[in-house]
Amino acid sequence: MTTRLSNIVVLIIFGGFILFRTFFPANENDQLSSTLFNLSIELVGGIILYGLLQLLQNIKQLKFYYQTQFLYRKKDIRLSLAYLYRIKIDNKYLLVKSNHRDYFQPVGGAYKTLPGSEKIFEKLDVKSDRLIETEKGIAKGDLRVFVKGINVIEFLEWYYSKEDREISPWREFCEELISTDILHWKDFKFIDYKFKGSIKTPIINLDSGDKGIFIFDVYDFVPNNDQIKILRDLLSLGDTEKYIWVDEYFINRLGHDERTKKYVYKIGKHTKWALNLKWDNG
Repeated sequence: MTTRLSNIVVLIIFGGFILFRTFFPANENDQLSSTLFNLSIELVGGIILYGLLQLLQNIKQLKFYYQTQFLYRKKDIRLSLAYLYRIKIDNKYLLVKSNHRDYFQPVGGAYKTLPGSEKIFEKLDVKSDRLIETEKGIAKGDLRVFVKGINVIEFLEWYYSKEDREISPWREFCEELISTDILHWKDFKFIDYKFKGSIKTPIINLDSGDKGIFIFDVYDFVPNNDQIKILRDLLSLGDTEKYIWVDEYFINRLGHDERTKKYVYKIGKHTKWALNLKWDNG
């Protein structure tokens, strides 16, 4: 029996007893009833206090609390927890071709778990997303997971604690720009970046039919003088099948050119979120 169900049972039993004895008081000499009545008040009061504390702790996300703890408590919700780079040179942003979708997006990807994370996965019955597949097979250890609604808040608390998970954004920079030969490793073996903020979507409807939440940490790449020159040279070479350079106009319109009424590029929605550090459903 879960803690929530146990609390409900206790509330029903002892709350009912309190109501009964309120309308039908026991005899003055009935010490057992008096003791049970006082005990019931303490138990019910404790549960109500616990509920109030939970409410106050989530006062800034009441809608989210209601959705996860009540509306979707038994439903699997897909969480995608990732990071993105904004790489900007001369007012143009470098986007790379997605390995999974037919669009361009910022450099980045899902964080990965580390040894020890299996404890929280087992406790909260977290299931890995088996739909994402790379050239090497099913992506293992990615923080793209399914969590029951009732466990989402606790899982996100673990995520924000940064315990037993990847916290550096270096790996995807290397995989998407160095390993693909877009940039040479000798020139970018040391990189600097600044954390700019996080984006968290509400619970949204996914194309797969599931409910989902996306969280992106956004970093600004900070190139040194030599790296700036290399990126400028890359920009001067123009677009390729692997990457494109686009300005804010195209990112905010997801690649659509209002002048020609055509899509010049296919750009993922989260690119726009990263640019503006804000989620929108457009």
